[in-house]
Amino acid sequence: MKETIERVDKILKAQNLITLQDAKNEIPASAEGFYWIYTQLPLSRFSSASRPLNRAHIDFSIMAKLHKNLRSVITQQNNDYWCIYNGKGKQLKYRLAAGFTNTDGATGKLALTRCFDTDDFRLKYIVCNSNDANHGIKEKYIDIQRDLERVWRLHYGWPFLCRT
Repeated sequence: MKETIERVDKILKAQNLITLQDAKNEIPASAEGFYWIYTQLPLSRFSSASRPLNRAHIDFSIMAKLHKNLRSVITQQNNDYWCIYNGKGKQLKYRLAAGFTNTDGATGKLALTRCFDTDDFRLKYIVCNSNDANHGIKEKYIDIQRDLERVWRLHYGWPFLCRT
């Protein structure tokens, strides 16, 4: 798995950060894979965010306070973009977009637009079972879905909005 996450990270480093709309336009509807969300917003903006009305959604202020100054958590350097979340999905395009919506229901999500503008964030992604040199890896999603996300976090740092 270490070789795979190192290859994935090399692809990510070569990618440009893109907007949510760009990701929606680029990612095929049937794509399976992984995504990373970045922002230039400082941790203090998350610390002062209001609590979600839907208890299933992530409370940014609690997560910011819980993860502040922990060695294994990714931190912002200067005013650069920094990774605040990574995730996965069988329908990658829709799973990624769902992280921005603030909807009712029992399913927890980031609901980033609850407190912030979509333009505050940028994205990178990897599509599985793909020969795309910029966004793809040959591995099948079913073979790596359980471990890649978690192992990447353990090796490169934990995005502070990730619960598990």
